[in-house]
Amino acid sequence: MKTISTQKVNCKDCHRCVRACPVKAIAIKKGHAQLVDDKCVLCGKCVVECPQNAKQVDDQTSIVREALTSNRQVIMSLAPSFVSAFPGFSSEEIIGMIRSLGFRIIEETAIGAEIVADFYRTHVEKTEQTVISACCPAIVNLITKYYPDLSKNLSPVVSPMLAHGRLLKSRYGQDCFVVFAGPCIAKIAEAEADGRAIDAVITFNQLRTMLDEVKSQLAPEEAGYLEDKAAFERARLFPLAGGILQSAFGEDDTELDLISVDGLRQCMLVFDSLAKGEIQPRFIEALACIGGCINGPAGDSSQSLPAKRRLVTRYAATGKRRRNQVPDISFNCEHLPAPITRALPTEQEIREILRQTGKYSKTDEKNCGACGYNSCRDNAVAVFQGLTETDTCVPYMRTKAESFANIVVDNSLNAIIVLDERLIIQEFNPSAERMFNRRHELTKGLSLTEVMDCTDILSAIQECRKVSGQRVEFPEFSLVTEKMIVPVPEHRLTFLIFSDVTEQERRSHELERMKIDTIDKAKEIINKQMHVAQEIAGLLGETTAETKSTLLELIAIMREKEGR
Repeated sequence: MKTISTQKVNCKDCHRCVRACPVKAIAIKKGHAQLVDDKCVLCGKCVVECPQNAKQVDDQTSIVREALTSNRQVIMSLAPSFVSAFPGFSSEEIIGMIRSLGFRIIEETAIGAEIVADFYRTHVEKTEQTVISACCPAIVNLITKYYPDLSKNLSPVVSPMLAHGRLLKSRYGQDCFVVFAGPCIAKIAEAEADGRAIDAVITFNQLRTMLDEVKSQLAPEEAGYLEDKAAFERARLFPLAGGILQSAFGEDDTELDLISVDGLRQCMLVFDSLAKGEIQPRFIEALACIGGCINGPAGDSSQSLPAKRRLVTRYAATGKRRRNQVPDISFNCEHLPAPITRALPTEQEIREILRQTGKYSKTDEKNCGACGYNSCRDNAVAVFQGLTETDTCVPYMRTKAESFANIVVDNSLNAIIVLDERLIIQEFNPSAERMFNRRHELTKGLSLTEVMDCTDILSAIQECRKVSGQRVEFPEFSLVTEKMIVPVPEHRLTFLIFSDVTEQERRSHELERMKIDTIDKAKEIINKQMHVAQEIAGLLGETTAETKSTLLELIAIMREKEGR
């Protein structure tokens, strides 16, 4: 499964994820959003912003449950921001619930952060170039993809998660099953790419679901505990903006040569300046989430940043005052550039795409951002690259829809009149003007009661009742119509639609007259036929009688002759 995927059935074509994505790694295909893998840095902003929960995060809890029921030693590496992700529970209660799931060993990822902090400090001392922190995988993705020339500035060390994972594997054996739990979605892909130190990654949201199953079963005395190797207090500050500087250098960003920046968009501004040579700091602490990892996309969103920061700083104060001993293990990592290569349109091609959305000049380019892009030109480039479609331009589609609706209404053979709740005429189409405006009775702002009887219309409005197929005659307009009344209460408007059936009525009357004439003619013909029949019958009667008389006379004569 992809780290982040889109359920099309839930995607409602709102483009909110496109607007939220700092690197525009969302493609719109047939109205649905989908992540573009080679552009995505896995910051998780789209997951947080999606109002329909259409963005789904890879869920590895089934793998973790399977490991917990096996004979393997299952270990959790718990991100130090956990105290801010489960409001209402103490650190001991959270750890106790996690242990009740079946984890044999629970350690803080901050132990790995200690190793990384030491590496940062040593590396800065050895090099003359600017060093960028590499503990945030979203930042690493951003630099290798969008600032490939700055890849060499990334500190050549693994993240605290991978450092801790390597440490756990060396300490408990390669067969142990290490699970990382934290607020970061990008960690899922980072662990899979490494393939050695971490066996599964679950987010705090997913861990919360697992804990809900055991929360009610946890006895009060089952308070949890960490292993003996607790984290160095300053390393617990890693999830805070400025925390890396304090852990590695014992300083904050007041030093001019040390920069702390959080939030992907702000990080991009800093990297732009670094690439242009506008700044040359010794070290840049860069975190993709505003406020740091405590504001991760898969953590807790019910508390404010200051509240989360307070919980973490208070928890950090309970840590060790000295650093842990680190075995001789390699934590080096080479961050290779993976630049995105996409064809760019020519100016002529951009203009052609803009024309497809009704933008023929600069004044037509509203740059409203409704499509998700900062400008109409950016949207045109995205269309050229197959990342979006022209119908994502909301003003254009609205204008097109209105134009289409106007074409339909203006060319309708039916008269359409729009009234407000006081029966004042707001709009009418050309057909209405042809039917009712022969003596200039129909004008905007006029009450329809001055044109026709509105009793039934008022009744339909009051009852919010749709009326259709009502036959209405207007002798003064030489009209016979079928009327439809459509109240639209949410807009306080009523639509009247009149179908002109005058010609049909005329033809109907003509047909009725033809039927009557036909019946009368049929009666006349039948009467004539009866009279002829009667005359024929009379004639046949007379000739029959004469024939009989003649035959009788012949018979009598024949008998006389035989008698002689």
